[in-house]
Amino acid sequence: MSTSADRIVVALMGLPGAGKTTIARALERELALRRICRDAIRAAMFPTCSYTRMEKRAAFRGVLMALEINCVLGAPSVLDGMTFARRKDFDAVAATAAQHGHAVLPLLVECRPSLARLRIERDVARGSHPAGDRLPALVDAMTTRFDAPPEGTLRIDGEAPSAQMCAQALLVVNAWRSGRSAQAQGPVAASDPAGSVA
Repeated sequence: MSTSADRIVVALMGLPGAGKTTIARALERELALRRICRDAIRAAMFPTCSYTRMEKRAAFRGVLMALEINCVLGAPSVLDGMTFARRKDFDAVAATAAQHGHAVLPLLVECRPSLARLRIERDVARGSHPAGDRLPALVDAMTTRFDAPPEGTLRIDGEAPSAQMCAQALLVVNAWRSGRSAQAQGPVAASDPAGSVA
């Protein structure tokens, strides 16, 4: 039987190249969150992909379907492969999770565009990313279209070394989960451990 600490969804937000996948894999490995990656879903749905908006939205529907199944099973999830630049995408995730009693933690991975571009250049050279449209120019395009993050968004330093960045993310998510568990069990202390790292 799942507990309130299990009924969570971590929505990783931020520029391409910010470090979201590195964090998602750490959360999957260390906290057993089920990783749902839109880029991987799109690659599976469209092996020969034209990277159109239609293909992207179809993959997003796949994300919502996978998320709903995880929620029905009482399993925690982490969402990867999305910037959440459009607020309505986050709202759709939050609505899906809420239908099944899961709470969503918006976690923004902050990173300078110049560093994000450099990381993407390295990934392109290695051929290590499933999205063929993930190019340095995408960073510049995304910086102009981000909606304001939702209320309650916590932030991670995406410019820190990978180990430090992941450790910070684990600390934040564990604190947030502990706060939810305490609330489910009864009155909580005046200070919220997750709020202190926002």
